[in-house]
Amino acid sequence: MESYIAIANQLAEIEQKLIQENLVDKFDRNLRRLKNIFEGLGLNIINPMGERYSESRTDYEASIVGNVSSNMIITQVIKPIIYQTKDGERTLLQKGIVIVGT
Repeated sequence: MESYIAIANQLAEIEQKLIQENLVDKFDRNLRRLKNIFEGLGLNIINPMGERYSESRTDYEASIVGNVSSNMIITQVIKPIIYQTKDGERTLLQKGIVIVGT
């Protein structure tokens, strides 16, 4: 399972770089296919990029850049959130690591 998590982290890093270079649309189909393969293995990779930040979430750890406000969003994903679904149960395998700003 550790190898799958390492591959999922690399996939997330590639996706992040494609977003930064405005190339993600060119590779969207390929990224979705890879994510579907992981889902077939019972792994759900969640990239919370652009989501509103919430202190109450326990599935990621955040570093805050700038002043704290109620309108903070996730501006960068260092590691994605990874869940495993097995026998109908969902287990958190990896907490996400994110950067939050306004």
